[in-house]
Amino acid sequence: EIYEYHLKLGAYGSSNNLRYRQSGMFSHRDAPDDTAPGYGHSYLDYGNLEFQVSPADYTDWDSGKTNVDVAVFEAEHFEELGEEVKANMARQFCCTEWVKNRTGCHPTRSLISSEHHDVNGTIEVFQVQVHHDATEPVKLRNAGKVLSRHEKYHNYKVKKTGLYTLLLANCDNENPADIMVTGQTVWMNPYGYLPGELYGMMPFFGVLAGIYTLVGIIWAILCYVNRKDLMLLQFWISMVVALGTLETAIKFFDYVAWNKSGGRSVGALATGLVFGVTKRAVSRVLVLMVSLGYGVVKPSLGAQLPRILILGTAYFVLAMCYDLLVNLPSNNKMVGDEGFMDSLTMLVLFMSLVDVGFYMWILQALIQTIQYLEQRKQNIKLQLFRRFRCVLVVSVVFSVSWAVYTMAASVKGYFEDHWKSQWNVNAVWEVLYLAILVAIVFLWMPSSNSQRYAYSMELATFDPDEKGGPDGPDEEEDLEEDGECMLESTFV
Repeated sequence: EIYEYHLKLGAYGSSNNLRYRQSGMFSHRDAPDDTAPGYGHSYLDYGNLEFQVSPADYTDWDSGKTNVDVAVFEAEHFEELGEEVKANMARQFCCTEWVKNRTGCHPTRSLISSEHHDVNGTIEVFQVQVHHDATEPVKLRNAGKVLSRHEKYHNYKVKKTGLYTLLLANCDNENPADIMVTGQTVWMNPYGYLPGELYGMMPFFGVLAGIYTLVGIIWAILCYVNRKDLMLLQFWISMVVALGTLETAIKFFDYVAWNKSGGRSVGALATGLVFGVTKRAVSRVLVLMVSLGYGVVKPSLGAQLPRILILGTAYFVLAMCYDLLVNLPSNNKMVGDEGFMDSLTMLVLFMSLVDVGFYMWILQALIQTIQYLEQRKQNIKLQLFRRFRCVLVVSVVFSVSWAVYTMAASVKGYFEDHWKSQWNVNAVWEVLYLAILVAIVFLWMPSSNSQRYAYSMELATFDPDEKGGPDGPDEEEDLEEDGECMLESTFV
């Protein structure tokens, strides 16, 4: 990945004088592929990083210099940076005179790193001096030197597969100043620029796009053959299949382009997000419409349709805002920023409320539809909705189980050690969406009897002792309440 920097590294003593990012890197022998553009090479190139004193701290008469450290290491060594100071029972990452007197760290005005890490290359620290009166930024490639050996800058060669960290540290307590960091870093894997933790998403979306395309082709053929007998519900199903096909295809080509160029296309990313959110919103609407019996029990939804569309639109707007806020690149976006986190929290809260509204309505509607069919002895339709209920029950149980597992794994730091499987978290949800859609496609498959099946009632054998007979007042009243016009006929 080619990662662009445009951030402020706070002066020593501030809350943001240490900034870092992580990415999964494969060694040549462990890489899933070694084709272009990586050609089997794995390295980090951060020589194009540029540093300059923040305009607020710039003075043309100040000849002071602030030391900035750039460290690269495997994430498992993060805890080995710094020293524990018994005086305040805190871990200090910067070597000052006060810390040196208590821990023996050296040199001062720098990041604390053990010498044995520097010797075996597990943690490599480059230092660059930023002049306060400089009018141009200083580039690490030209001015940076290895902290202990004073060697010139060189790329960091990845010899071991792992999650790697690039850390920026402003530890100069003698000449403190805010430093503006610009430029870019190159994280090259043996197969290309795609981050190691996301590599699995590329073939995954390729396979998923193929499956959606196959389902879409079969569905389109069935719809064409039975075009005179299609129900409105089947047009909604067609929309979801088309959205799923477009979304997965766009995301697949987005990952392929990202892997080849190193930069992610904002247009492709945004388009994929729009299709993805639209698919999720329409899928919720579709499941609710099916649960209400639309197209099988009810020829229309009447006054319920506007309420369904309002709920679906609310989900679309909230989910779109959340996905754009989280996924679109922004140089000014900070995960730790209070305003940013407050916005995310509010969006998640409102999205959860809308989802709860969908789930409760779906549950209530499905129960009522099954009860209605049981009362009217509509055994064929009842079997259909019981199968659909099984699909939803299995999906809900699986969803809850997977959500609990991912939360527990995140709390325990599982994915830090198993970063290569981190992409599975989102992939499972995509598979679940597809599974539910395939089940709906199978259950509501177009046929020559679709409309007759939908708008007909099976002749039932009523118990003479049962309250209300086939022509009893109870049935007539219920039919009037539901606003349904059913043609009595026998299914063949």
